[in-house]
Amino acid sequence: MTGVSDDSGFGGVSEAAGHGGGWLATVISALAFVFSGISFYTSVLQQADIQVYVPPVLQYARDQLGEVEVFALPVTITNNGANTGSVLSMSLDVENLDPGADPKAKTYYSAYIGEHPRSSDALNKAFAPIAVTGRDTYSETVRFYPQTDPKSKLVQKGGTYRFTLKLVVADAQAEGWWSRLIAAHAPSPLVFDRTIAYVNSQYLGLRGTSPMHATDWKATSSAGR
Repeated sequence: MTGVSDDSGFGGVSEAAGHGGGWLATVISALAFVFSGISFYTSVLQQADIQVYVPPVLQYARDQLGEVEVFALPVTITNNGANTGSVLSMSLDVENLDPGADPKAKTYYSAYIGEHPRSSDALNKAFAPIAVTGRDTYSETVRFYPQTDPKSKLVQKGGTYRFTLKLVVADAQAEGWWSRLIAAHAPSPLVFDRTIAYVNSQYLGLRGTSPMHATDWKATSSAGR
């Protein structure tokens, strides 16, 4: 009788252990599936996440014999997503913080790529949409020209100016749940102040450039939504 009882007890323990092992295997499989899905999303499906950074110094210049203002702004664009993000264009709103300034503000558009050339016959590389692959970085100097009224100069003397940099990103306004899921995240407008010590119109007319510095000398960044 004792032997029969012992056999029955061991059988119950084995059956319980079997049920426990099956439950554990199910949990492990479920977790593996979840992590696999997350990995697939972050490596394949995750939308482009564009961020833009600017350094503490940009260059102010004038083109066409000193008649047209130019802002040469180095930018670094990063994509923290998995999909490629495309920056179609950029705009730069500039405000003179002097209360008596006239004009008070102007808008400039991304016209060319590269530093302001010292020669008037230098080849200009026109701005074109910038494709930034997933987990990649793009750095270049963008030259901004007046969008309207090109001969009206905003920077006429030393002072502090407020800049607002805006990026237009492809598919940032996609429609439909799937399109929104993989659409690029556009960065918020980036606002920063820069100061110029003085303006030498003769020097600028000879295609020279004048630096505009950040007062605090700290790099500024704008993250995506």
